[in-house]
Amino acid sequence: MTEPRETILALCRTHLWAFNDRILRIAVSGYEQFPYMDLMSQYIEDAMLRRTDGKLVVNLPPRHLKSSTSIAAIAWYLGLFPNREVMLVTHSDSLSKDLAGKCRVIMRMKEYAEIFPGLQIDDHRHATMDFRTTAGGGLLATSFDSRAMQGRGADVAFLDDAISGQDADSQASRDRVINSFQSVISTRGNNPARKSVVSIGHRFHTGDLPGYLLSLGFEHLKLPFRAEEDEFFIRGDIRFRRRKGEVLQPSLYPPEIIAKEVDTLAPHVYATQFQQRPTARESGVLKAAYFPIAPNLPSGGETIFSWDCASSTTPGSSYSVCLVFQRHSAVSYLKRISRNRLDYLALKAQALALNEQYQPARHLIEPTSTGISLAADLRASGANVQETGTGGLSKEQRLDAVMGKITAQYVHILAGIPGIDDFLDELTAFPFGSNDDQVDALTQYLRWLTGSEPPGVPDPYFHRIKPRPSRFDRYRPKT
Repeated sequence: MTEPRETILALCRTHLWAFNDRILRIAVSGYEQFPYMDLMSQYIEDAMLRRTDGKLVVNLPPRHLKSSTSIAAIAWYLGLFPNREVMLVTHSDSLSKDLAGKCRVIMRMKEYAEIFPGLQIDDHRHATMDFRTTAGGGLLATSFDSRAMQGRGADVAFLDDAISGQDADSQASRDRVINSFQSVISTRGNNPARKSVVSIGHRFHTGDLPGYLLSLGFEHLKLPFRAEEDEFFIRGDIRFRRRKGEVLQPSLYPPEIIAKEVDTLAPHVYATQFQQRPTARESGVLKAAYFPIAPNLPSGGETIFSWDCASSTTPGSSYSVCLVFQRHSAVSYLKRISRNRLDYLALKAQALALNEQYQPARHLIEPTSTGISLAADLRASGANVQETGTGGLSKEQRLDAVMGKITAQYVHILAGIPGIDDFLDELTAFPFGSNDDQVDALTQYLRWLTGSEPPGVPDPYFHRIKPRPSRFDRYRPKT
């Protein structure tokens, strides 16, 4: 049964996802609606209307209608609140002008006027990049390098494609964008009670603006090209389900197109831009080839846990990591990866459950921060806990001390366990990646392993002629 016209128009006024579907079908040539777009629209609507704290990062692959969604969201917001102001900031004035022009076209469509009949663009203030409504609101479109933001405010700031692909590898360019956000954009809110910031785009680098915003606690909607696990989102009236391996736009990316256009990409480009798992480009000293994938576990051996503990659930903070090894002769098999942001009570519950499941021979825990409490609680449950220390060595020095075991492939990974990709991404990006908790747990285990072996030929010791500190320490949460 066809819905009455006025019912459809009312739905478009009430929900961004309904507005998007109606308007983009007309405004975008070849438009096809996909379920993830409703989910993305609901997240953006909640942020703009401050049903959440108004701070949102949306990451999705290239060519997945992110900019079309941005301009539709701006048009919808100004239709609801014609007296409010929106700021659209991109990596260049030319891109901002293009997007603002498309937004203005939408707002002058007869279909838009049917949904928001009261809105009019001021005939005296109708510049493409700076137009106003007759109610006093409007859109300012600019770039991160522009001075146009000086003296201007906004109720909603949209950050779309904050940096270009050409500039993403430049630390100076990434820092310039982040500094612009810190010193200008973050201070432009007209009203703190309704200020919202929405960053939308795909990832380029571990140290890009989305990564920085996530370290500040922004809410995160991550939509990888291929689902890396079964997904089920519930947001408002929207339900979005996807099975592991399914893509966001199946009709536009059949297997033959994926094989030709996506699977031929360099691994770091695919992981970063398409899967939203930023990986530093061949920046670390570790290689994935150092960790063979084992099809199954040999019988025998002993199970050992290596913990790296944290105590925050804040996005961008450190993870609590437990690597579960089965030590068998000279080879240790990584058979379980536990990596979560947990408060202490949840961490303790998880540790006791894992201890009960695997009955390990020992837990390796550094007696700092929550590690002290976890060691005590595990001992109280009857577990064998062995405290470890850093010996005053830096993270890089601890890795150097065990590089011989890693390059000799003393650590194998059990095929099919959850978390392998994230584990290898973190290791191969170290020390330039955004996380190092799994690196710490691995080096802790291997340093203990070295000390527990009988005397013999020592492992080779890797010593860097010139230590290379991490460029991303400034963004890494403090522990």
